[in-house]
Amino acid sequence: MKFKIAILLSLFAAGFMMTSCEDVLEEEDFTYSLSSNNFYNTAEEANAAVMAPLDMMRLAYNSNWFATLEIQTEYCYPKGVYTGYHYNGIVNSTHETRLATNWTYLYRAISYCNTALDKLPAANAMSAEEIATYTAELRFLRALNYFNLVRHWGAVPLRTEENMTDWDLPKSSVDEIYAFIVEDLKFASENCPDVPRLVGTPGKNAAKALLAEVYMYTKEYALAKQLSEEVISSNAYSLVSVSTVRDFDKVFGYDLVTSPEEVFYLKTSRTDGKTWDYISYTAHPQYQIEPGKRMLNGFGYYTHYTDLRNHVISTWDTDDLRYGLNVGPYVFGADAYGEYTALLTKYWDPNASGSGANVSIPLIRYSDVLITYAEASARVAGAPTGESIEALNMLRRRGYGYNPSVANAEVDYQLADYNSLDRFIDLLVKEETYERMNEAKHWDFILRLGKEKELVGQYFNVKDGSFTQIADRHYLWKIPDSEFNYNKALDQGKDQNPGY
Repeated sequence: MKFKIAILLSLFAAGFMMTSCEDVLEEEDFTYSLSSNNFYNTAEEANAAVMAPLDMMRLAYNSNWFATLEIQTEYCYPKGVYTGYHYNGIVNSTHETRLATNWTYLYRAISYCNTALDKLPAANAMSAEEIATYTAELRFLRALNYFNLVRHWGAVPLRTEENMTDWDLPKSSVDEIYAFIVEDLKFASENCPDVPRLVGTPGKNAAKALLAEVYMYTKEYALAKQLSEEVISSNAYSLVSVSTVRDFDKVFGYDLVTSPEEVFYLKTSRTDGKTWDYISYTAHPQYQIEPGKRMLNGFGYYTHYTDLRNHVISTWDTDDLRYGLNVGPYVFGADAYGEYTALLTKYWDPNASGSGANVSIPLIRYSDVLITYAEASARVAGAPTGESIEALNMLRRRGYGYNPSVANAEVDYQLADYNSLDRFIDLLVKEETYERMNEAKHWDFILRLGKEKELVGQYFNVKDGSFTQIADRHYLWKIPDSEFNYNKALDQGKDQNPGY
């Protein structure tokens, strides 16, 4: 079966150049004028319009994004270039330059969406159905980026196709932004194609999965349960069966085209140089993931490491294949913590050049849908149900190398042991930690659950023996100074996030 991967080669001031591929990359370039009089009329031009924010998102969800969120968790410490971000386990956002760059890329991606959304209704060389499809894909991408803006910066300016020419724009409230996200995703879930047009563009299930997660934040659990159940019932996805750690390469591996767990990944490409730099932040150029197989051919920053005395690592059953996937003990030398350090080894690419790896960025996986469904079904019922436990057991069985869909007395959790909502949520947090370690999702998850002080607040700092104290400034990132410099509707004294 042939697949096409959505890749934008480059974005020029005067036009777009777009690449697609079948099995191997076969480049076909299209360059278009950005004149508002003749662009966004054809399907090819609309497709290029979708490629633009996707390309920018590969920059937004880079090493800075993943590293910053991972070092806010209870299982990570930073090293090297990220030491300045660290405050006993929580990010120190006074070092805002890197985060400001992510802010810029997110808004730039949103701007590309808005520009196309403003012009697509007048397209004269597409059917109404085609226009709706491309519009839905763009609204999904816009919603995803706003979801991450509101979760990490709180109230922010809400820039849309209707006000995109307004330079000075005040912040919209968190509730207003969530309402906007929901409307975008409702449209996307109804109008995106049933099967994604290209590998790397969103389909209906991606929109439903994201909307289900958004509903968890707005506490509309019945809707979250309904949508996540629809994604599961579509039978479009399944957990990849594994028997060894390296079988997880079918989910996270280098040069991967797609997998049955992929709901929405940002695709990378060695051919056009649009690779992912994050792997170099978790690797060491000398570390061998298996004998004779180094994680990265080139210089790694090796800034992430975990403390093997940390309760997450030290209590993790090493028979769980996810332990071997994620935790790579490594001695850095006298300047670190010797035998107590570990690399985060989920991603690797032996063919990487320098710090860039051809590893797709897993923004939405089937595991995420199962985790959402497990919690939503329990909250709707007021207590864990057989379906709630089964969703977690699927992840656990796979972790131990068993068939995810077949009950297994050796590893299955039993409902009778987790018969209250509180007990189940604690179990959910443990299983989510193992399943999504190093995917930039855990901090947001425990923050939404209100577990951050219980988990990160009791985080032992191996460096000085202290425990974390979480301050207000650690919940939201600093709004960049540049936003206040150029957006005169905002006031630094009134509109900056607490603690800055």
